[in-house]
Amino acid sequence: MKKVFILLGLSYALVLSTVSADDLKNSLTNMLNTKETSGMVDLGNINLNANTKSIQSKSRSGKTVIATVNGQKIIKKDADSYLKQRTQGKVTNFDQLPPEQRTRLIQELALPVIVLDAAKKELSNIEKETVYTRAWMQKEALKIKISDEEALKVYTQLKKQSEEANATQSIPPFEEIKDSLKIQMIEKTLIGKLMENVQIKIY
Repeated sequence: MKKVFILLGLSYALVLSTVSADDLKNSLTNMLNTKETSGMVDLGNINLNANTKSIQSKSRSGKTVIATVNGQKIIKKDADSYLKQRTQGKVTNFDQLPPEQRTRLIQELALPVIVLDAAKKELSNIEKETVYTRAWMQKEALKIKISDEEALKVYTQLKKQSEEANATQSIPPFEEIKDSLKIQMIEKTLIGKLMENVQIKIY
C-alpha cells in the first residue's frame, strides 16, 4: 500500500519526466553522432568492394557468436541489425566491416550490458523501484492519446470556471498551455486507471 501512495505522489513528476527523457535521448544521440566522439563507428571510409584479408571473405551465420560482454553473448544477427540501423540501411553485414570498426561497433552494443551490470550492483532497492516505476509510467503514458479537441474542451471549462469565480489571474491562451494541459490530463487518466481496482483500508 505504501508503494501505491508513493506511485501516486510521484506520478505527475514521472509523466513530466517523459519530456526531459526525450530531450536527454536527443541530446545523447546528437553527441554520439558528432565526429569528435571517438567511440563511435566511422563508416565513411568503408569500401565494400575491397578484397582484403581484413574483411571476411564469407559471411557467417546470423546465429554465430561474434563477441561476449561480461559473459553475455552477442550474435551476428544482432550486430547486423544494429549496423543496418546505424547506417540507415547502407551496410547490413557485420563481416564487411574492417577489424577496427568491428571492435567499435561491439563496444557500442556492449554499452547497455555494461550499464545494466553496473546498475544492478550499485543501485539500492529503492532506486531500482524508482526506475521501474518511471519506466512503467512512461510506457503507460505513451498509450494515452489526448487530442487537441479534448484538451480545448477542458481548457474552455477551466476558463469558464475562472471567469465565474472572478479570478484575478487570467488563464493564458490555449496554444501556450496546450501541451502542459495534455500532460495533466494524461496524469489524471493514469491515476484513474491505477485507482480502479485498489482496495484501501483505513484504520
